[in-house]
Amino acid sequence: MISRQGWIDWIFATLFGLLSTAGQVVAYRVGMRPTLDYRPSTRPRLTKRQFWGAVNRTVGYMFAASISGAVAHERAEGVAFGLKAGLAIGAVTIVAGACAPLIEWIADHVPERRMGVFGIVLLLIGFGLQSVQYWVVVLNVPLQ
Repeated sequence: MISRQGWIDWIFATLFGLLSTAGQVVAYRVGMRPTLDYRPSTRPRLTKRQFWGAVNRTVGYMFAASISGAVAHERAEGVAFGLKAGLAIGAVTIVAGACAPLIEWIADHVPERRMGVFGIVLLLIGFGLQSVQYWVVVLNVPLQ
């Protein structure tokens, strides 16, 4: 049996997911894509179209979360979550959009051997991070 709060959370999450998906589909249909105005560059850059796309995405997620909160009868919490989610998504969109061309340029101009060593280092870091959960148990590290 789902509690009342669990039911409200389920309604909110389902509606937010549906509205977010619908918004992304509409954005792609009208030509707003992550690769908009994209080309490798030697410095971070953000075009006006990318900036306004991020602003539209921010506002869209704010509205989606606010509408979902109102439907789930959590109006104040829904609006607060909408503001937080929209601003976080907008900030990530702007930073990623501005830095992606620089990262692409760097990746294209790094010697192959250095890129291979970088890949191996990333693999070792990943394996190390995966083993942390087991070391916590073996060393009996208290968690709260």
